Amino acid sequence: MAWRFKTSKYKNAAPKVIKREEWIQEGISAGNLMQCSGNHIKAGCIYMTFNVDSSGGGNLGVLPVSSTGRLVNGLPLLPAHGDFVSDFEFSPFDDYLLATGSADNSVKVWLLPEEDNLSELSNLNPVVAVPKQNYKIENVTWNPMAEGVLTFTCNDCVVLYDVTSQEQKISINNHKDQIQSISWRDNGQVFVTSCKDKRLRIIDPRASSVVQETQGHDNIRDSRALWLGNKDMLCTTGFSRSREREVKVWDCRNFTSSVSTLGIDSNTGTLIPLYDADTGMLFLTGKGDSNIRYYEISEKDSTLTENNISRTEQVKGVGMVPKRALNVMEGEVDRLLLLTKQAIIPIPYIVPRKNYLEFHDDLFPDTASDEPGLSATAWFSGANGQRKLVSLNPQRKTAIGSRRGLGLQPGEVKEAGGGTSADVPVTNKTQPETSQVTNPSSPPASVPNTSPSATSQSPVHNRTDEEKAAEAISDDVTDEDKAEAEQREEVQKKVSARIFSGVRQCKFKHWKCKTLHRSTHIENIRKLDRTVPGESNFFVANKKRCVVPIEGSGGLLSVFELDKPGKLQDAGLPVLQHQSKATDYSWDPFSDNRLVVACDDAKIWVWDIPEGGLTETLTEPRGTLRGHMEKIYFVIFHPLARDIIVTSAYDFTVRIWDLSEMKEVLQLFVHPDQVFCAAWSPDGKYLCTVCKDGKVRIFNPRKSPNPVMEGPGPEGSRGARAVFVLEGNYLFISGFDKQSKRMVFMYDTGDLSKPLYEDSIDECPAILVPYYDEDSNTVFLSGRGDGQMYAYEVATEEPYLFPLATTKFPTASQAFSFLPKYLCNVKEVEFAKAYRLTQTSVEPVSFTVPRVRLEYFQDDLFPETRVTWEPTMTSKDWLAGSNRQPRTLSLQPKDMTLLSQAPKETPKVRKFESYNADTYKTDEQKKEELMSAMTNKLSKQEAPLPQDLAEGVDEDEWDD
Repeated sequence: MAWRFKTSKYKNAAPKVIKREEWIQEGISAGNLMQCSGNHIKAGCIYMTFNVDSSGGGNLGVLPVSSTGRLVNGLPLLPAHGDFVSDFEFSPFDDYLLATGSADNSVKVWLLPEEDNLSELSNLNPVVAVPKQNYKIENVTWNPMAEGVLTFTCNDCVVLYDVTSQEQKISINNHKDQIQSISWRDNGQVFVTSCKDKRLRIIDPRASSVVQETQGHDNIRDSRALWLGNKDMLCTTGFSRSREREVKVWDCRNFTSSVSTLGIDSNTGTLIPLYDADTGMLFLTGKGDSNIRYYEISEKDSTLTENNISRTEQVKGVGMVPKRALNVMEGEVDRLLLLTKQAIIPIPYIVPRKNYLEFHDDLFPDTASDEPGLSATAWFSGANGQRKLVSLNPQRKTAIGSRRGLGLQPGEVKEAGGGTSADVPVTNKTQPETSQVTNPSSPPASVPNTSPSATSQSPVHNRTDEEKAAEAISDDVTDEDKAEAEQREEVQKKVSARIFSGVRQCKFKHWKCKTLHRSTHIENIRKLDRTVPGESNFFVANKKRCVVPIEGSGGLLSVFELDKPGKLQDAGLPVLQHQSKATDYSWDPFSDNRLVVACDDAKIWVWDIPEGGLTETLTEPRGTLRGHMEKIYFVIFHPLARDIIVTSAYDFTVRIWDLSEMKEVLQLFVHPDQVFCAAWSPDGKYLCTVCKDGKVRIFNPRKSPNPVMEGPGPEGSRGARAVFVLEGNYLFISGFDKQSKRMVFMYDTGDLSKPLYEDSIDECPAILVPYYDEDSNTVFLSGRGDGQMYAYEVATEEPYLFPLATTKFPTASQAFSFLPKYLCNVKEVEFAKAYRLTQTSVEPVSFTVPRVRLEYFQDDLFPETRVTWEPTMTSKDWLAGSNRQPRTLSLQPKDMTLLSQAPKETPKVRKFESYNADTYKTDEQKKEELMSAMTNKLSKQEAPLPQDLAEGVDEDEWDD
């Protein structure tokens, strides 16, 4: 019964009160975080990373884990994803390797720069980009034993991914609902999941089987499962049937029911558990809570003992700093990082002792090192490993901050000198791989030496004993062993090159979208007509004015002058009035005054807007066109020839018109169903259509009414859009699949038999309208009613579509209309400009690329642009077969020098590294230097003081 009276060494551990001046507050904004399964803040031995507001898109804040107080250079941000980052985690074997998962369905792995180069985060590219999944990523975690084994969950699926080979190895789909949490056992063999179906499952992933399963918490609300180190015990948090928060402890050997249950309170925030396997300390706090609870779990009866409850700021997220980064010489046994609305608060837990002059080894047992127990290849083959333990004693402690990188193969053989020999195989091929990895600290029996000293022809009398031994060993190596070693070395080089060079470097990846000042907005738009057909762009603008549909009989269109922003009057605005509903409208690209409107009575109206805008309601156009027999749903101008337009209607015909003659000139009649859209090639020769019959067709309309090529298009019937990209050699199409998911496709115009690439975006009924910027090869996508804008870079190499940053807006967007390139402010690195229509306003938006040296013209971003705002030929020329192409124009201002001609910047001087013995200084040394400097300044002056030189007066000189 002695265990009853055993006192815990950590019972009196308490949080140290941190002054507000030491809180990290500069740029921290976490007041509006998206609900997700992540902790919102995680830490490694070098960095901490955390979510910022949902309005920040997929950005993560990154800071050194030792940061406190005011940030001198602001908050470094990593633009990791196009949508909110739902979970992230540092590798246990590389303090610079960060895995992230996002609501954009993607998982990425990042190799963070050194602390002195955090400014490079804004242009950082991932070293690994996992193919997009079908659902939002919920959890991301690393295997705690094998290097490079990444685990993530999306909806009801668990995926195990080999980062070193960039292959998905295992997919487990035996959950019946969304997975809410996942936690590995420290031996890396099994993991536990909690699910929305209220079940806990212990899974052996290599067998793809559920080892044990039981009923978890009685409420479907968010739950967490946490394996307690390498013990046969689990801890879960969740909600009871009465919606009370509770904590349960489970014994894996008797998994039918929990061995201990503790009710907490009736708050609604998800309880986040954090566990220190070395000390047995368990911390609990909930999102929205204002306190942190510290418990210990009894090893005898698994009961929870509450040791401390500390009050703090309202919690948005919480993370735990690894043991190897703690200040053990101050009794710090654990450190939590608390993310609040506007700050990060470090909370160290200290065990009180009389002094901390010596290392208290009873408080700090040996902890797991940063060396993996085995490789990913060995683990997936069924092997099990064991991690090496290291001391936390500063006198024996190894330097923290390992940076293995993905260029090294995991599970390397460590040479006696401490170096790595990844390309040297073990020669005993009959020995199973498990014997190599079970105890990584033991050297192999025989290793061929491929170092230069062993292979060079050095004189015999200069050879050392070690060289002779190496030569003797190498003599035992067969030709087959050498060939195998060479093959492994070649494979390693290929893997390293693929990881570091395979990720495309895109200059526009981290583009920014900014809504200009409210003084430039047109506000108080009343009765916006949202019933315009989806085939229409809904909103069109040129450099002078824009068109907005208004509710009312007769197809009302408001025309607003863009140089007259402000609040519109409530009623009595002049409009364009038609005899029936307006279904689409388009500005002439070569005239800011001519507007063509298609109506559902099969008529096409041609308007000339007076200079200065509308002063009264207009009912008589300059002319009308008739030819279609049914409702028209789109009208598009030719990109190069003046007066040429193309239309389509529910009579399933595509017609081309000459506005100079006001007549129909060509007709395409092969479509058996509704034509969703049409698009001209950039050279004006070809016309592409996407039809409801599921076909994509390309026509040369001047030569034949039949398509020159056709192929399968989007399967969905909700609609589609197409645009020629990459000088007309490829087609970018947005549409839907059979399940009505929004999709994007990339086609080679020389072969439409199948798409080169396709990607799923989300589930939404609004068609994604693309705009293509040919100078940056960027496609912007936005749907009617969307709150965000997507973007892709299109390229000629696989996979052809590269996701770029996504931007979110505070209100839903009804449509965008982009302006010609020459209107961009290149001095601000603005590569695109548009107007955004909301329910009540028109707002100018600017698309820029972050750059440092703004005094130079960024010629790598702004090539000579095609002058598409001037016609190259008349309608008669085009109809006669002419194909004159536009001239190009440089956007370089006369007062700016090319960036390519700018002098190179001198590299920044690197700061001293704390682990460098030559430059490291202790606090005492720094204090001595400071006191010495102050003493020198206050050194004794030999010269007399001024008061010593003053002369007095004799006594007889005083007046009586």
